[in-house]
Amino acid sequence: MSDSTVPYDLEQFFGAYFYQDWPLEADDWQAVVDQYSASSTRTSQQLNALASHIDGLRDSGGNSELSTVMMDIGGFYDPRPEMTYSEWLSQVAERLRQNAARIDNESTGGA
Repeated sequence: MSDSTVPYDLEQFFGAYFYQDWPLEADDWQAVVDQYSASSTRTSQQLNALASHIDGLRDSGGNSELSTVMMDIGGFYDPRPEMTYSEWLSQVAERLRQNAARIDNESTGGA
C-alpha cells in the first residue's frame, strides 16, 4: 500500500496520536487509543470506520511494508519484538471497536 492510498483518517490518527513524542502523552499504546476514543466529538461510527481502515492497512502488506507505511504516515510506535505490526494493528482496531461499543452502550443507557 502506498501512502497515497492510505485513508485520511489513518494518517490523522497515526500522525497525530502516535507521533515521535507520543510517550510524553501516554504510558502505552492502549492509553493513546483510549485518549483518541475519549474525545467528546468522536462517535462510535467514526471509531468503527477507523478500525475498518486499520484492518485494510493490516491486510494490505507484510510486516516490513507495514513498518514503512507507518513511518510514512507519521506513526512512530514500533510494537516489536513483543508483536508484529500486523498483530498490533489488529489489537488497535479491536480496542477502537471496544471503545465504540462502550460509547453506544452509554448512549442507550446501558451499563
